[in-house]
Amino acid sequence: MLDNENTNGFDTNPEENQTQNEQQVNDTGNTENSENKEYENTYYSQGDKSYYSQGDNSQNSYNNYNNNYSNNYNSNYNNGNYNGNYQNNGNNGNKKKKNKLPVVIAVAAVTVLVGVSCIMGIFAVANSNSKNGKSTIDSILSQGETKEGETYNDIGSTNTNTSGSSSSGAVTVTDVSGVVDNTMPSVVAITSKTLIESNSYDSIYDYYFGGGNNRKQTYEQEAAGSGIIVDQTDTELLIVTNNHVVEGADSLKIQFDGMEASEAVDGYTKGTDANADVAVVAVKLKDIPSKTLDTIRKATLGDSDSVTVGEGVIAIGNALGYGQSVTTGIISAKDREVTIEEKKMKLLQTDAAINGGNSGGALLNSKGEVIGINVAKYSSNGSSTSSSVEGMGFAIPITSVKDIINNLETKQTRTKVSEDERGWLGISSKYDVTSDVSEAYGMPTGVYVYETVKNGPADKAGIQAGDIITAFDDQQITSYDTLKSIMAYYKSGEKVKVKIAYADGREYKEKTVTVTLASASDVGASNTQN
Repeated sequence: MLDNENTNGFDTNPEENQTQNEQQVNDTGNTENSENKEYENTYYSQGDKSYYSQGDNSQNSYNNYNNNYSNNYNSNYNNGNYNGNYQNNGNNGNKKKKNKLPVVIAVAAVTVLVGVSCIMGIFAVANSNSKNGKSTIDSILSQGETKEGETYNDIGSTNTNTSGSSSSGAVTVTDVSGVVDNTMPSVVAITSKTLIESNSYDSIYDYYFGGGNNRKQTYEQEAAGSGIIVDQTDTELLIVTNNHVVEGADSLKIQFDGMEASEAVDGYTKGTDANADVAVVAVKLKDIPSKTLDTIRKATLGDSDSVTVGEGVIAIGNALGYGQSVTTGIISAKDREVTIEEKKMKLLQTDAAINGGNSGGALLNSKGEVIGINVAKYSSNGSSTSSSVEGMGFAIPITSVKDIINNLETKQTRTKVSEDERGWLGISSKYDVTSDVSEAYGMPTGVYVYETVKNGPADKAGIQAGDIITAFDDQQITSYDTLKSIMAYYKSGEKVKVKIAYADGREYKEKTVTVTLASASDVGASNTQN
């Protein structure tokens, strides 16, 4: 047993030990200088024993340095109040044990406190579960792993609305099924077919310089649109749509709600207004199956002037030609000025999805009344200066075209006539007066007459070069293509009213003349004449 220590390894006489430690520090300090000098002499000696000492002297010097370093190490820690408990690697050899009693007491105290806390927590949980009718053992086991065969409590579902109202839940879901059921029978799908004629050349040289074999080829182009049933006569069902849906079409097929595409019936253009982009199509009642006549309905036209921005709307149409589909949205803006096919129009803007094939379809209010005729959707053209555009659909306000529709309904239902029977005006044109030109120069929109055939129908009626044709048979004319498309339904020999605008000084005045159409051979018709 070491002096002044008991068997538990901590000092029994701390004052005496401190005196001994201080004596040891003094002894170490006295011997340090002499030993260090011996080390330095050994390490830095010159001559044959330069840099490192050789032989036995080198080993002795190393041992002396090691002993001095160890003594110095323990001395420094003793001076730092570490009680000299580190082992001296030199001749000291005495080993002091650490004082562990405070650590043991601290660990024991912490253990007791943790144990007491756990026991109190268990009893608290047990007491709470007992009040809820749950045994203490069950409560403890429920905190551990689930045993095989144990059932799980239902985690529940999100809040659902069982009251039948679509707006009483946390999220409002618009249910328009009632409106759609009532209005879908008044909307139709329209498929137009147009014969396109193209020239085929034997070579690029023949294309640019002529000669060779110029063979004309024709193919059929099909397009999809929509329409709204607006009226009925004794023999016809009348449908309103966009002019661009039927313009230039050689044939029209009308598919009613609940009808297969193969059952679609023929439709005929009754009248068009290119400026308002409105057309009326007629379907013979005798061509419609009786079961379809029992289900289809006429649409109720509303008042587009009374709609407000933010009001909910429903769009129904033949989107992309897949058949009738429904989208919903709001009125985003009113009287939005938009240029479509070089015509400026004031339209309703909506974020209801309107895609290709929706043109001519119905835009409805929450009552199911038609407040607009779907006409267009804005989208990005993909240029570097354009950003992607979505959620911008447009519709013609129904109130603005009611009178036009009523007028077109009175027109004679027509079918395209053959080239041999077709009537001609006897004019040529190179320019259209578009809306932009009209605003810039104060000219009315229409077809600018470049020249007339001498003694032809137009010349005889008083139409001169420089005049502008604005209407044909009470149908608005905005371009030469529109004029040719309309005249494809008129035979030679028919008398037609033509409205023209003529220059009177710096202003234009309008007048209506009656023209008797002639055959192509009578006017020497060509691609630039009509």
